[in-house]
Amino acid sequence: MEIRQLEALMAIVTSGSVTAAGRLLGRSQPVVSRQISDLEHELGFILFARTRPTITLTPQGEAFYQEVRSVLADLQQLASRAQDIAAGQSRPLRIMVTADLAHGVLPGALARIDAARPVFQQKLVIEEVLHEAVGAALVEGYADIGLINLPINYDQCRTHWCGQAPCQLALPMDHPLAGQQLIRLEALGDTDVITLLSRYRMRYHLTNALVRATEGHARRHIEASSPLAAISMVRAGLGVALIDPFTAHDARLDRVVVRPIDVHIPYMIGVVSHQSRHLPDEALRLIDGLRAYVQEFIPRFIETGTDGLPSNPTRNPHVA
Repeated sequence: MEIRQLEALMAIVTSGSVTAAGRLLGRSQPVVSRQISDLEHELGFILFARTRPTITLTPQGEAFYQEVRSVLADLQQLASRAQDIAAGQSRPLRIMVTADLAHGVLPGALARIDAARPVFQQKLVIEEVLHEAVGAALVEGYADIGLINLPINYDQCRTHWCGQAPCQLALPMDHPLAGQQLIRLEALGDTDVITLLSRYRMRYHLTNALVRATEGHARRHIEASSPLAAISMVRAGLGVALIDPFTAHDARLDRVVVRPIDVHIPYMIGVVSHQSRHLPDEALRLIDGLRAYVQEFIPRFIETGTDGLPSNPTRNPHVA
């Protein structure tokens, strides 16, 4: 089994055809076809169902493709690390972070930590990913730590700290309810509501809360691709959105107001790593710095165990 064969497989899946894969790799179409045929012969099963005009992976091909993708990603990471070693650079710290936190608390927290002493002055890698990708990346050694919304379904991951804060309602500044300091969800009536696509873990709770509160009212329901997209839609006057407090912390909120609601919908976050991975002192300093920032700046944040129960009765200064 050769790397060039695996590259051919990846290129076909990425581009959708053998011809396009050849152009992508700078190889002729016959060469790519032969590499795939040789690979299939060696594996003992067919990788692609060759039905015109499309080419699709067989079930066995799909399973093998997932393994190949992981192997090639590791090789790319190894090549990048070799360049760093040649340049005399220490190993970078790689953080996986979900979108709500990448655009919410992380930038402010890093700036605050750096004001005291920069973290990993040579290289710090921050990768925004979907929640589901974080556990696998930690287990496979691709990332050092994950700053994510919880829970996470990986037994091999350890939680350094976690806590929760209640979700809030984002409204257009000129909405009739915008002047209220606490919004009763049932007061929304037939206001259009914006929630997140089903791949986001908190969508179920937010959608159910809105459905129960506005039952019997005619309203449009819009699903957004991300918390920031939901806020942009609110800004445009398309409706109101329940959003997590971490996104709301540092989002661009011009023409949008964020208010607490009368229904407690907790949103839990935390920092996790693989239980067997040794973290350098700088990584531990970053983890502690993130924790301190969230405790100070996120309204009504309380530290909890992974079961959601408070682990420390002390509240942050923003708790009413």
